[in-house]
Amino acid sequence: MTTHDPQHHASAAEASGDDNVVYLPATSTDNGVVETEIVDDTEARQVEPSARATFNTHLIPDEARARMASGAVELSHRAAPAAKTGGKALVRHGAYVVSGAVVVAQRVWEAHTNSRYERLLRAAEASGDWDKLAEWEQRAEQARERRHRRAMDWLDAPVKLVKTALLGAVSVAGFFLAVGVMLALANGDARLLLAPLGWLLDGIGWAYWFALAYGVLLVYGGTAALVAYLWRVGRDHGSWQPAWLSNPAEQGADLVVLDEDSITRALSNCHVTALNRALKAGAVVEYLVHPREQGGGTYTQVRLPLGVKAADFLHPERIETLAGNLGRHKHEVYPQRLPDGDARVLDLWVADRGTMDKPAPAWPLLAEGEFDVFRDRLPWGVTMRGEQVAQGMLHRHVFFGALSKQGKTATMRRDALGLALDPTVELRIADLKGDGDWSMFAGRARTLIEGGGEQQAAETCLMLDELVAEMQRRYDTKRAMGIKGNITRELSRRPGSGFHPIYCFIDECQVLYQADHPIGGTAKDARAWKAARRIHDQARAVNIHLYQATQRPDPSAVPFQVREGAHVRACLHVANHEAAKMVLADAADRGARPQDLRSGKDAGTVVAAGEVDDIPEGQAFIIVRSHYVGTQEAYTVINRAMDILAAHGRTVDQAEPDALLEPRDLLTDLATVLEDAGMPRMRTQEVLQRLAELAPATYREWTFTDLRAQLADTAAAPYKSDGVMVIAAVRIQEAITDRDRQNNDAT
Repeated sequence: MTTHDPQHHASAAEASGDDNVVYLPATSTDNGVVETEIVDDTEARQVEPSARATFNTHLIPDEARARMASGAVELSHRAAPAAKTGGKALVRHGAYVVSGAVVVAQRVWEAHTNSRYERLLRAAEASGDWDKLAEWEQRAEQARERRHRRAMDWLDAPVKLVKTALLGAVSVAGFFLAVGVMLALANGDARLLLAPLGWLLDGIGWAYWFALAYGVLLVYGGTAALVAYLWRVGRDHGSWQPAWLSNPAEQGADLVVLDEDSITRALSNCHVTALNRALKAGAVVEYLVHPREQGGGTYTQVRLPLGVKAADFLHPERIETLAGNLGRHKHEVYPQRLPDGDARVLDLWVADRGTMDKPAPAWPLLAEGEFDVFRDRLPWGVTMRGEQVAQGMLHRHVFFGALSKQGKTATMRRDALGLALDPTVELRIADLKGDGDWSMFAGRARTLIEGGGEQQAAETCLMLDELVAEMQRRYDTKRAMGIKGNITRELSRRPGSGFHPIYCFIDECQVLYQADHPIGGTAKDARAWKAARRIHDQARAVNIHLYQATQRPDPSAVPFQVREGAHVRACLHVANHEAAKMVLADAADRGARPQDLRSGKDAGTVVAAGEVDDIPEGQAFIIVRSHYVGTQEAYTVINRAMDILAAHGRTVDQAEPDALLEPRDLLTDLATVLEDAGMPRMRTQEVLQRLAELAPATYREWTFTDLRAQLADTAAAPYKSDGVMVIAAVRIQEAITDRDRQNNDAT
């Protein structure tokens, strides 16, 4: 006789050799009576197959078991890096708390001892700065005296504390008792005499209850705040972290906040022997400008120890080492020398990670707005921080350089589009590539040359010669009119004045300067470079400007004389330091590195130097992410420019100078002024004012020196009367008579 015992079935399975049978354990469902049937062994063997069919339904094939094992191994392999990284991150962040506690302890120790002054004294002595040494000795002695006074005060502190506590308690009790007296008198109830004291006791009881009820939360909250503070201090200022706790990617991500300690460590690990020797001797890196946010990154200015030059950190290999030490890529770190500073002062700007990848916003003048070259600054783009960069366009020649496909043409064309929105501006354009990048200016430009052949080069040279002739005409007219200084806005914008702003754009200018002689080349009689140099030297004073761009920034493509005349130099990505120096001149030796911009990825990013309005004070260059205006968008801007031109009643062909600018006769104008005033003589200050009202284009900028110089050889020269300088009508008539007599004698 047998029962359905699992052990019995297991032994039976072993006996039968069936290893795939899985038996469910026997469990009791309740404590009630179970009806069973007693069977013999023969009947049990007949029942057993049906029992197996009932309980052994989940048989796992070998293939499934293999897949499950493989999946478990793969899951383990995938989870291992995450577990390792997570464990390292947990330990690292815990180390931040410990490191923060060490930093705070060091700060407290330095605040209560003379250790900081002793360190500074050693540094001053090591650097040989005896003035600093004397100053720190004096400060250290003063600090010791203050600490001694505080220590003596602590000896009397317990007695003073007890006295203060007793006085405070008596004062509070007296105050509440006085309140009780007033309440009792006011209400005629003596029971109110001690009521305020009861309120005080109730308040003390409530405070005790609150401390019991919420004290734990306050303790936990304060502890959490303290841990968070220590974590932040350790992360930003701690110097201890084992190498095994982080990988290079984590190090770069963690080193976002830059301070004096991290920058000093980075500089000291750039393999500059003189700096390392000075630091070991106790010298320090002096921070003239403490690290601060600027331009989408961190800016600082340091004075290096004696014997160390800022130029030591401008070598490409050291720049790359410095960038790695700061957790940045090479194109994100820009050390430079101060243009006017001593050789030990190093400027350093470090971009925030990812700053260089942000696109510039849309051009503000893309959809609406006019432009005035005298009053407005043209939007160029934004800094790495996103701050708007705008540039004055008047009286500046500009030179662009870059490799092909880096945004050079679009950047210079944006300037031309902005100028086209001023109805008084005349544009003359030569596109010596001829790929349609400038075709939208066909209706707006007075001259548009497209193509890269010899004929187009000859036409461009002729355009420059015409500008030289126009420049000379303007100088002759200006001299005849007696105009001093710059052309005024009023005169420039007057229709027919002949002094309207002219802007000449030459894209791919290397085609012009490499043309056959006598147009191109660097010979003394080469026409192109001589005309460009004359424009650079003299034209901006009469509102004529030259913009040039090249994709071959090397001396053989663009003559030295042409490049040196540019007031603003803008360089996009170039191949090497030599090309960068050709475009940016000395700025390339002071830290400007357009060669480190990424080809294609940084297209449109400009390193600008020279007369750029928004270059930060004391720096040699600025990095600008340029506003981009596509070719189709440029057509829309030009259509708007033509509407603006029509609204102001102007055409593309500027009118010839009219009679308004005929040379003035000063003696006749003086006679008119005095006659209109009905005065025999007039103070020179008033004479100048009335002349400016009579002919503002000629006399607005005149001073007493100009007036006296013009009348020096005549009888009408100013003279002193009653202590003031005057001009007399009688003398003016004498001067006119003398001039007429001389003219008659000459004829």
